[in-house]
Amino acid sequence: MKKVLFTATVDSHILQFHLPFLKMFKENGYEVHVATNGNEKIPYCDVKHVVSFERSPIKINNLKAIKQLKKICEKEKFDIIHTHTPMGSVVTRIAANKSRKKYNTRVIYTAHGFHFFKGASIKNWIIFYPVEWYLSKFTDTLITINVEDYELAKNKFSRRCKDIQYVPGVGIDEKKFNFEMTDKEKKELKESIGLKENDFVMIYPAELNKNKNQLLIINAMEQLVQKYSNIKVLLPGVDSYNGYYQKLVKDKKLDNNIIFLGYRKDIPKLLKISDLALATSYREGLPLNVIEAMYVGLPIIATNCRGQKDLIKDNKNGFLINIDDKKSLVESIEKIYLAKNDYKRFGLYSKKEINNYLLDNIQLQIKKIYFRKKVVIHLLSSNFYSGAENVACTIINNIKDDYELYYCSPNGTIENNLKTYGINYIPINNISINDLKKIINKYKPDIIHAHDNKATVISSFFSSRCMIISHIHGNNKIMNTINIKTILFNYCSKRISKFIWVSKSSIDGYYFHKKVMNKSIILPNVIDDKNIQLKANESKIDKEFDVVFLGRIGYPKNPERLIKIIELLYEKNNKISVAIVGDGEDRLKITNIVNKSVFKSNITFFGFLANPYPILKNSKILIMTSLYEGTPMCALEAQCFGKPIVATPVDGLLNIVENGYNGFLSDIDEELADNILLILNKKNYSYYSNNSISRFKEINSLEKYLKIIKDVYEGD
Repeated sequence: MKKVLFTATVDSHILQFHLPFLKMFKENGYEVHVATNGNEKIPYCDVKHVVSFERSPIKINNLKAIKQLKKICEKEKFDIIHTHTPMGSVVTRIAANKSRKKYNTRVIYTAHGFHFFKGASIKNWIIFYPVEWYLSKFTDTLITINVEDYELAKNKFSRRCKDIQYVPGVGIDEKKFNFEMTDKEKKELKESIGLKENDFVMIYPAELNKNKNQLLIINAMEQLVQKYSNIKVLLPGVDSYNGYYQKLVKDKKLDNNIIFLGYRKDIPKLLKISDLALATSYREGLPLNVIEAMYVGLPIIATNCRGQKDLIKDNKNGFLINIDDKKSLVESIEKIYLAKNDYKRFGLYSKKEINNYLLDNIQLQIKKIYFRKKVVIHLLSSNFYSGAENVACTIINNIKDDYELYYCSPNGTIENNLKTYGINYIPINNISINDLKKIINKYKPDIIHAHDNKATVISSFFSSRCMIISHIHGNNKIMNTINIKTILFNYCSKRISKFIWVSKSSIDGYYFHKKVMNKSIILPNVIDDKNIQLKANESKIDKEFDVVFLGRIGYPKNPERLIKIIELLYEKNNKISVAIVGDGEDRLKITNIVNKSVFKSNITFFGFLANPYPILKNSKILIMTSLYEGTPMCALEAQCFGKPIVATPVDGLLNIVENGYNGFLSDIDEELADNILLILNKKNYSYYSNNSISRFKEINSLEKYLKIIKDVYEGD
C-alpha cells in the first residue's frame, strides 16, 4: 500500500486546513500518516507520529525533531510527504532528503506565505530567504498560494526546485456556508454576544497577534465611536498576544464596541450577522477569513499586502488601504457605514470571483499535483532503430497510461519509427550536457531512463535534478577492461539510482561490476508479441525465405561472417534463399561482396524496414552472427512466430536457444551451415518450430517485465 505523510508544527493546522486532502488520499488507497507536535486525534489519519517540532527556529527541539523524522521516513518509506508551516517544513525537508534519494519519496511543500516579500524587512530577507533558497533543492514540488510568492519562487528557486505551482489557497467548503438563518436566529446570536439590533457589525476573524495587526482597528475605533456609537467590531480568534489587545481596549474604554470572542466554531454564522469584514494584516499567504467574507457577500476593507491584494480589487469588492493607514481605514468604514446599501455591489462582485477559491476547485488542482503522472525521458545516443531502441519503444507503448513518456535521441531515421508507434519524440542535435540541460529545464523529468553507456554518463550529471536509471543492453567488449571509458563510467555510476542489465554476462563483463551490484538487477528483454503478430499481418510477402538475418549491418552483428555462412550454405544447397533486413555502416561493403559472388541471386536485401515482421513470418530460420548480444529482441520475435534460431553462442542467446531443441549455437561456421540445413529438413522443422514457441512462452512475460520496470520507477 502506498503511504503519504502530512507534517505541520501543530495539530490545529492539519485540523483547520487539510482534512479534505487527508480524506482524498484515504479514498485513493493510501495509508495516511500525520506528524505534528500534538496528541489530538486526526480524522482520516491511519498513523499519528508525535514529533518535537517547535515554531521558533532557535529551539533545540527542532534538532531532535529532525532525528525523529529521519527514523520515521526510513521505516515507512513514504511515497509522498506534504509539509506545511515554516519550521515544520524546514525540519521535514532536511529529515526527508535521504528518503528522497533512497526511496524516491516525493516531497511537496506548501508555502502559506514566505516571510520575505516585497516590503519585508532586510532582517527577514537575511534570515529566511537563504534558508528557503537552500531547502528548495530538497523540494520536489513547491506550492505557493498567492501570485507574489509564485513569481518570486519562479524567479529565485526554479533552478533548484523543478516543479513550482500556484494554487490559490486551501479552499473553503461551501457546505459550511450554505444555510439560512432566520431573523430570530440572527437576533438570538447577536444578543448572546452583546450586540443590539441596530448595531453596525464589523468582523475580523483571526488569531490575535502582532502580524494580524488588530491594533490598527482598535486605534481607528477610538476615533469612529466618537461619531457612531453603534459601530461594533467582533474579533473571534485565539489569543497569542497574552491579552495585550484586551488590556488596550479596556484602557481606551472601548469594551462596549470591540468584542473579543476567543476561538469560535461558528464563524459562518458570525459572518452572516455582520455588515463589513476587516483584514488589517502586515503580511498574508492567502487569507481564509477574506475568502469566507467574499463567499458570504460582505464588503471588505483590507490592507494592501501580499495575499490580500490577490483577493480584493479596490472599489470592486472592497477597499484596499495602505498598511497602518488609520486615516484611510476610518474613511473607508465611514463610506460603507453611511451608505451600506450602495456597497452591496461589492458582495455581488465577490460572489462572481469566489469559484476560484472553493474547496472543490482547489481539490481538483491539488489532485493533479498529488497524482500527476511521473515524467520519464528515455534517452539514447543512437538515431536509428535497433534492439535497445525496440526495448525503449516497447516500454513506452505499454505503460503510457501510467506515466508521461518521451523518447529523446539525436535526430535520424528513428523519427519515422516513433511516428509509427505514436511516441512523443524529443530530437536533439547531440547527446551532450548542454543539450540535455535544455531538455531537463523544459520537460522537468522525474526520471531519465538511459539506454546506453554514453546516455548514462551524460545523464548522471543531472542526478540532483531527477532519478537516473541506466539500462545496459549488451556486453560491450570495451567495458571488459580498465580504460578511460570504464573509469568514467565507474565515476558516474555513483550518481545512478538503478542499473538494469539484460543478462548476467552483461553485468559480469563490466570491469567495475562489483561496485554497482547493490543497485543492479538483471532483467532480460521481452517483446509485445500480440502487437508483433498484428504488424506481421499488415502486409503480405509473396516470397518465402529459408533464412532471415534481422539487424544492423555493421559492428557488432558481424555481417562478414554471415556472408561466409551463406556461401557455405550455397555450396551445399544452391537453392537456399536468404533475406537480409537492416541497414548500417557496412551495408555498402557487404552489398559489393554479395554482388561479386555466385550466390547474389539467392540473397534479397530489404534495407531498413519499420515493420520487418511480414518477412520474419515468411522465413523459416533466423540466423545471428553477433560478436555480443544482451537479450536480442529479434531472437524473441523469431520465436514468437515459431522460427528456430541458429547463432553464435553469445550472451543472452545462451538463455534463449537450446541446442537440438529450438535451434543451434556454435562458433564454427561449418556447424552453423549444417544445422541450418538439418532444421530445414521437412521431417525436422515442425519439431524445432513447436519447441521455439514453447521456449518463447517460458521466457517472455511482458506483464512481469513491465511490473519490474514500474517498481524501479517507483523506487521499490
